Order: sequence, then C-alpha cells, then structure tokens
Amino acid sequence: MDASQSVTDSQQYQEALDWLFQRINYERTTDIPYRSRNFKLDRMQAFLQRLGDPQNQLKIVHVAGTKGKGSTSAFLSNILWKAGYHVGRFTSPHLERLEERYWLDGGNCTAEDIIGLVNAVRPVVAQMDESASADDRLTFFEITTAMGFLLFAERGVDFAVIEVGLGGRLDSTNVCQPLLCIITSISRDHTALLGNTLAEIAGEKAGIIKPGIPVVSGVMAAEAQQVIIDVSRRNDSTLEQLGDQFTSVPLPDSWQKAEAAGLFQQAFEFQWHAKPKQQLAIGVKGDHQVANAGLAIAAVEKLREMGHAIPPEALPTGLITTQLPARIECLSERPVVIVDAAHNDASAAALVTVLNKHFPDRRRHLVFASSGDKDHAAVLSHLLGVFHQAWLTKYGFSSRATSPEQLLKVIESIECDRSLPIYTADEAKVAFHEALAATGKDDVLVVTGSFFIAAEFKRFWREMGADTQPAASPATR
Repeated sequence: MDASQSVTDSQQYQEALDWLFQRINYERTTDIPYRSRNFKLDRMQAFLQRLGDPQNQLKIVHVAGTKGKGSTSAFLSNILWKAGYHVGRFTSPHLERLEERYWLDGGNCTAEDIIGLVNAVRPVVAQMDESASADDRLTFFEITTAMGFLLFAERGVDFAVIEVGLGGRLDSTNVCQPLLCIITSISRDHTALLGNTLAEIAGEKAGIIKPGIPVVSGVMAAEAQQVIIDVSRRNDSTLEQLGDQFTSVPLPDSWQKAEAAGLFQQAFEFQWHAKPKQQLAIGVKGDHQVANAGLAIAAVEKLREMGHAIPPEALPTGLITTQLPARIECLSERPVVIVDAAHNDASAAALVTVLNKHFPDRRRHLVFASSGDKDHAAVLSHLLGVFHQAWLTKYGFSSRATSPEQLLKVIESIECDRSLPIYTADEAKVAFHEALAATGKDDVLVVTGSFFIAAEFKRFWREMGADTQPAASPATR
C-alpha cells in the first residue's frame, strides 16, 4: 500500500470528508432555493476574503452552460497542459471521489491535498458559522469551490479552468475576474430554478460575463443566443460565436474509418475566422463533443490573441488524450457497455444520436435512474424508442433519487412502444446484474440518467470484473 492509499484510508481523511458532507449540499437534494438568500455572492466573497482572496491570484477561464461545460473544460485544460503550462481544473459533481473535482496537470489532487485544504478552511468556516443563522451558513459547494481556488493558488498554476456548478449569475464560482468566459450550450434543465424559457436560462448563464472580458459561445438556440449577444454588447465584451466566427464540423464517415482501425475516436474540421481549416480528432464519440472541442480550440485562439503562447502541436495531442468520464464512456467493446450521465432533453437526444449512428443494428439494453428535479418525460421519450428492453432503478445515496415506480408513472404518460419490456429494481445492483445477464456479446448496454447512477455502475463494474451472473433477487416487471 503506497502513502497516498494509506492516507486515503486514514481516519483523518474520513473525518475531513465527513465534515464536508455534513454541510448543506444542494447536489444531493431536490430542494434547491437558487433564487433565495441561500444563493448569494456576498457570503462567498466574505469567505474568500478571509482566506486571502486566492481567486484573485489566478488566471481563470470561467465555463458555464447547460450541457458540455465539463467536456469543454476538460478539452481546454488538457490542451493547455500539453502546451507546457501548469493547469488546474475545478468541476462538479464528482463521480466517485471528491478529489476528481480538482484536476492538476493531468491527474486529480490527492487525499493529502483534501486533508490540508479542509484544515485550512475549517477554522474560517467555524468563525463564519458563529454569526450565521442555521440556513445561512456556508454550503458544501461554496466550501469546495473555495478549496479549489486555494489549491490552485497554492500550487501557482498558470491557468485555472473553473466550471460553474448551477446557473451562473448566483453560482459560487462567479466571484472571480476571469481572463475569458465560455458559455457552452443552453437547453432546458433546472427550470424551476433558472427559468422556464431558454431566454431566462440564458440570462442566468450570461451572468458570468464581465465588462470587457471576451466571451466564447456555443449557444445555438436563437432565443438564448440573442441573450448572450445582448449581454456581451452591454458589457463591451468581444463575442466569438460557434457557427459565425468559428466552426467545428464532424468529417463525414471519419468514425467508420476509425472503428475499422479499432480506434474509439472521430475526426472533425475546425476553422477560426478566415484562417485555414484544421483537421483534428477527439477520442470520444458524438457530434456534440465535436462542438465542445471546438469551443476549447476557440478559447485557445482567444488566449493566443491575448499573448499566451500555445504551440500548434498542443491541440491534436491535448484533444485526442482528453478523457471524459461518464460522457458516453465505453467500458467494454464486446459487449459494448456505455455509461453516460444524460439527464436532460438535450443530453438524451445526443446519446440517442450516437447510438443510432454507431450501433444501428445492435440489440440495445437500458438501465435508467434519475433525480427528482429532472424532466423525466422528455428524457425517456428520447431513450425508450431506441432500446429493446429497459430496467428502471434508483441510485442509493441521495434523497434526490426518483423511485422506479415514479418513473413507471412517467412512462404511462408519454408516447412509447407499450410492448417494450420494462423492469423495475429498487436496488441498482439488481438492475445491473439482470441487464448484464440479458446482454449478448454483440449487444449494447447503456447505463444512464445521472452522474449518480453512472458512479454506482462504474464501482459495480470494477467490483464484478468478469463475473456478470444475475443477482439472486430478480427484478420485477
């Protein structure tokens, strides 16, 4: 056992995690009062001021959006790292370990880092708690965000890529003064919190735009795009828009050539303004990922214009080596086993597009679990039409989980093939066992619906290894 593992298993590390997770954590509850006093930047600003304002020591690229912000952040940070810079990346949520939120130069931070960061912020949190009411105390996300700023400042990173948690305007990360803002895509998600229209949601995302700070946008819906244009103009911020100032387009049939060569990748063509087109490749599937990669490249081009040297060879190397856990992540090729965190209309549609494009003639099996604040009808309307059978289940460690019985009621209210075999399992492991047992070597199994179920399945997959026998307790129809 190495030193890191011994610390991971230590009481000190567990106590640090316990202290963090006992804070108010809106990632694990459906009760998210985004518009209330629980989401306000003055508390976060006061917290960071007591920590020495570490965010002010960083060159930050701030990334918001409904979908694609995690992938775009990953592409960009990896390119910058391959260019020779020291790079930090803060993202959320994590799949399995808290350390995943803090990426440094190609890998996650360590358990020792978590212990040190908690020790650094804990006395300050205690001081602020003394003068705060029970419902006005620092939250889990505020604390973990501050830990990211602190870690990256301590390490002296050259760039910090910071992903917004929820929305943008009132998000805890929105206390920074970035070099550059990126808004990836906008679709309907968290509508009860961010607004019922794309324009309202765009207004929340556009809240990260700062006066005079350049903006790179992948927002394509006209209603939302106009909001980004208007806010950028009001802030005198240069706007680079996907489809206008730059393009990122999949190369026809490139994925077929890649698959024939045994490669899980796809090629695309990127053009920045009137410059010559570049042919590049990413190691993941999905036209939506081509758009996300394009946003990362556009950010690189803006950083170059701002005087930051990024050699041409950093682009192909950084893109092809970027790993995107739970974003149509392939765990096995025979059978094809995919784990994905699709949890809204747009992400479900993207997943279906990939399945129809890459596995058109395969028999497909679905395991689905989701959170209570999602539009299950929209997601399941996309998914059910492309699978041959489905298991509905729930993840086991959050009050946000929707029961399989509730999901069945949703299915009764939507148009779908009523002859589709649909099973329920209160325990996710039962659904995993049964679905794997029903999946032939030439079939496709997809586990999706949330980051939570994706994390549970990845743990299960490691634990099971080659043993995929069905569970003793059968799922029920």
